[in-house]
Amino acid sequence: MAAAANSGMVFDLRTARRTGGSASGGGDDSARVGRFAATGGVVSFDTPNFIAHASRGAVPHLSGDNLRDHTDVGAVYVALEDFVEKWHPNVPVYNHPSTLRDFISHPSNSLLILAPRRSPPVTTAASNTDASIAILTSVGFRVLKVDDYFNAVSSLKPDIAISPPDLPHQTPGKNRGPKMVFRTELWLGELIKRNTSNVPIFAPILPLDIEQQSYYLDHLKEHISSLTGLALYDARLAVELPEELEGLPRLSLDDALTPLKVLQQVSWGVDMFNLVFLTQMTDAGISLEFQFPGEATTKDGKKKALGVDLWNKEYGTSLEPLAAGCKCYACRKHHRAYVQHLLTAKEMTAWVLLQIHNSNIVSNFFIAIRESITQGTFEKDCKTFAEVYKEEFPEKTGHGPRYHFPSLP
Repeated sequence: MAAAANSGMVFDLRTARRTGGSASGGGDDSARVGRFAATGGVVSFDTPNFIAHASRGAVPHLSGDNLRDHTDVGAVYVALEDFVEKWHPNVPVYNHPSTLRDFISHPSNSLLILAPRRSPPVTTAASNTDASIAILTSVGFRVLKVDDYFNAVSSLKPDIAISPPDLPHQTPGKNRGPKMVFRTELWLGELIKRNTSNVPIFAPILPLDIEQQSYYLDHLKEHISSLTGLALYDARLAVELPEELEGLPRLSLDDALTPLKVLQQVSWGVDMFNLVFLTQMTDAGISLEFQFPGEATTKDGKKKALGVDLWNKEYGTSLEPLAAGCKCYACRKHHRAYVQHLLTAKEMTAWVLLQIHNSNIVSNFFIAIRESITQGTFEKDCKTFAEVYKEEFPEKTGHGPRYHFPSLP
């Protein structure tokens, strides 16, 4: 299929399949496979795939060399509000003479996606205005001027910048919806106009009915040559987007909190996922062990767990890897008993090993999804996965790391 290209980024939509049912049992499947890459092929990113979220520029628990050497993370979501410490211009990230990648010492083999706020954002005390976005920083509530965000995009030169959306903390009322659309369109137009560094731009799609933002979508169609992708704050809208926008990659910032919800969003045509649950499970001391589509149910007919809670004392003497058949660094070099010992001792290496392992499980999950879509078995494989695995992750029983800002808002 046709590729969408802009500002040094190319999205090649290779396979798009439409079948009769979704991963949740209804609607049309629009699952698709593509490749998102920097011009010249320096960094490539197969889709569907996940992006890792960052805390103050670092993927939680992983140093840059561990991220590069022991994971297949292809993109990282970075929030500008993580770097706002005091009032502008006394913010180091604004005054840094080089790029965002250099500022946070990020490896060169994955894309950096810059946005104004974390995903999911923490509720703030103030509201947005026509010229600013309310944020929560390490030193309390602040206001981020949209002009400052535009300047940061131009100076920091991320691989991708998400244009600011106007998102209220509560369900928008009759009058709030049009204001959301007005501000979001205004800010996108200003970012396009001031994008002197030609940073690839993802346009936000608001969590409103398509009809409520139809004029905004018409605006996107008119300026499609200035866009590289779409950031969806309601993944269900992927199936309703205008045909003219089909060639743009779709990043979901609508929380997919379980693998089943990921499969559902893939069936809607989502290409990229900001998976918060990966770090949440690592924080909880849970080792993921699901695969797609999964093998038949156990002999007793019970569904398999999506992960193992390594705080459970029964694993204190287990010499098994974190997940059977896993080839990640943690599983090749260590076993469950060792990781449980580290957890009990509050040793940070426990969460390093878990994050490496959990990232590998999720990477393999998406590899299998892409193969399934390409082979035309995605709908059947989704049903198999739902039959084999439980819907929810195990409940957290232990304590999270003491040195890390919690991944839960």
